[in-house]
Amino acid sequence: MEKIVDAVNTLVELQAGQTSTRLHGPSTSLLGSSSNSPQGGGDRESTVQGSVSGFDPFQRPDPPAELLQTLVKVYIGRIADQPLPLFDIKRLPLSSQKFSRGLLRSFLALTVRYSDSDFYGGARSRAVEFYKTSASEILFAQASEPSGDLETLQAFCLLCLSEIADGKTTRAWMALGVAVRMAVCSNIMSNTTKNVTPNTDLSRCCWSLFILDRMHGSSFRSLPAISTEEIMPEMPPAAKLPLSTLGNRSAEFEVVEEKDAGINSYVLQLLSIWGRLMSYLKTIKQGNLEEAWTANSVYQQIKSEMSRFETVLPEVHRFKNTRFHDRTLSELEEQRGYWAPWILTQCIYHTIHCTLNHPFLHIARIPGRPRLRSPSFLQHATDQAVLHSAWVVLVLRSCDEKNFIIFDPFVGHLASMIATAQFFLQFSKDESLASKAARDFEMLRSYVEKMANTHSHLLHTVSKLARLAQFATSQVDAGSNSPPKVETALLWDLLDYAVSSSPVVDGGDSSDNVELNVNTQFLSPINPDVPLPRTALQNSQELSLSGPNMWSDATFEFDMADIANLTDMSALMMQNDPWTGGHL
Repeated sequence: MEKIVDAVNTLVELQAGQTSTRLHGPSTSLLGSSSNSPQGGGDRESTVQGSVSGFDPFQRPDPPAELLQTLVKVYIGRIADQPLPLFDIKRLPLSSQKFSRGLLRSFLALTVRYSDSDFYGGARSRAVEFYKTSASEILFAQASEPSGDLETLQAFCLLCLSEIADGKTTRAWMALGVAVRMAVCSNIMSNTTKNVTPNTDLSRCCWSLFILDRMHGSSFRSLPAISTEEIMPEMPPAAKLPLSTLGNRSAEFEVVEEKDAGINSYVLQLLSIWGRLMSYLKTIKQGNLEEAWTANSVYQQIKSEMSRFETVLPEVHRFKNTRFHDRTLSELEEQRGYWAPWILTQCIYHTIHCTLNHPFLHIARIPGRPRLRSPSFLQHATDQAVLHSAWVVLVLRSCDEKNFIIFDPFVGHLASMIATAQFFLQFSKDESLASKAARDFEMLRSYVEKMANTHSHLLHTVSKLARLAQFATSQVDAGSNSPPKVETALLWDLLDYAVSSSPVVDGGDSSDNVELNVNTQFLSPINPDVPLPRTALQNSQELSLSGPNMWSDATFEFDMADIANLTDMSALMMQNDPWTGGHL
């Protein structure tokens, strides 16, 4: 009984913002009925709730039935496809009426923040905090005696998303870690293995835990809760291809299409590689540098995984065949269950390539990095960073032009990571490249800012991007001839979702700052007067060789060159025909 009173007192303090008001006695329990019982507590509770018109944590904590159905629609419209629905959305309107207390409170904590209902009025923020705290009390109590029931794990998934939305990364890690260990201890994952009849609800839940672990748990500050996908059950059914995509299939797709596992499956495969990439970045941050061009390097292993992924992704899901650019907004909205994870697939694919080849990792001068490095590798890394960063910009700009809103905040984080690459590229003295990179950097900043309007934790990312931009601005304002520097710690923060989207800022020694006087031209042609060959991105446009110092540096003097010597990569920016080549 004392624990219940303490829980009530904690909730009251969170709601009222007061530490002096304490409740005494057991009769004011906020948790109402048993934590495992469905919502609603009988005639007495209905009578009490009927006398209160709006949200009240003591007398009417839960919304009326019609508002709950509205919140279900909110979940289906903007949360479910990030990128895998936790629930069967066709049955959700009915099943939500039977949610246990813990699952209901977690569901409300996540969805109420997007509601403009009069029921909450000006108490929406207090209601969200109440639901989160109430759900935590219930779920962590259940975790002490893990039964591993489905609703408890689903509730932990929703609670984790709520904590992430509020920038509470530590709480999110705790919720995720407890949920994963509950699933392991109760043998739920083994009960849904591939050799038994699959339980799609359990499968969706287990893979939702995996998604959360790879997106939010693969931080430089933590270890993944799920070490390998081998313990995971069979993947749940994926969203079907839009009918218009299937209408004009060529014969070459038929064989491949038989092996199509669905778009969600390929997102999950990329998220697995994403976790490996984050682990790789963590080792570099810790000072464990490798020669990335060697055959057994982690860089080459990840690159090999990406190449394997490219061989298994069916043609029907590829950029040119889905014809996303020809779709109307109504088509995209009607098939959001397909297009939302498809957009994530495109963005995470190109972001993995761009980050793996990021100028910050391979080109910028970092203390402790050997001077002698492979010029051909560095040239390849530079070209890849330019190419794939341009594609993320193009995909997100296309979504904006079509007014197709992306609700997944992880895409906002991917945009901020690409912005760090564009930040480096804008220091080229080649006017076309520098101006394009500067515009793209601002476009990505604007994109993250807009997404932060509905995902407040991204405001911290916006702040860090603004701070990054100040390094370039202050250099121009000062009129200094010396190359600008940027804080290494700030760049690492922006590459880590958990840190980027939280108030945390890693401190760093000023001696570790990265000088932006980096080289991006490493190989000289045999005859500099002969134009470079066309790429798949150019069509009829030749690469212009502007810049007076284009070929002035010797091949191996790569530590003495300046970012200004980057060739004119305007063709890679896809100015003429953005829908040919360079895509997944």
